Amino acid sequence: MLFLAACAYAGAFLYTALGGLAAARLPVFERAEAQLTGLAVRHERVIAPIPGAPEGERIRTAEGPGVYFSSCDGYESLGPDALDALGQETLSALRDAPPDIPGQARLVEDAVWFFLAEAAPGGSPEPGPCRLRFAGFARPVPARLLEIRETEAGRLLLFRLNEGGEYLKIRWIEAEIERGG
Repeated sequence: MLFLAACAYAGAFLYTALGGLAAARLPVFERAEAQLTGLAVRHERVIAPIPGAPEGERIRTAEGPGVYFSSCDGYESLGPDALDALGQETLSALRDAPPDIPGQARLVEDAVWFFLAEAAPGGSPEPGPCRLRFAGFARPVPARLLEIRETEAGRLLLFRLNEGGEYLKIRWIEAEIERGG
């Protein structure tokens, strides 16, 4: 019994210590005001609910292969093909109101996704490989900065990411850039 209590105490200590490490923030650029806020979009679509399908599991149905989620948030129709039409004003407006009425279920059709982020002027990164550290996640995600769009209000940065997993539920989130790939 004493052994189990010691294990529980050690586990709680490690959980707290590692949680502090996971929450540590790394600088984005040389200046702290270069925090990114953005919208994650992917190839996904609204589908009819699939009875008994496990949440966040890869499935193959008559709807097609993909990762199934039993909820929608209204951004499913805003895929990577629509990114060229977005501007700074549109991105800000999307934060306040999703483009569609949410459906009942969605199918994410591949693990490639895009992150369109607003950044303050100054400290401009170069296009190319990098890593993004998303708020609330300990591990950075390999990414490629594809495009930088200058607008009156700041900059829009378009990233392409090839990892899914726990990131598939992200929509609006803050991130920091780490140099290198």
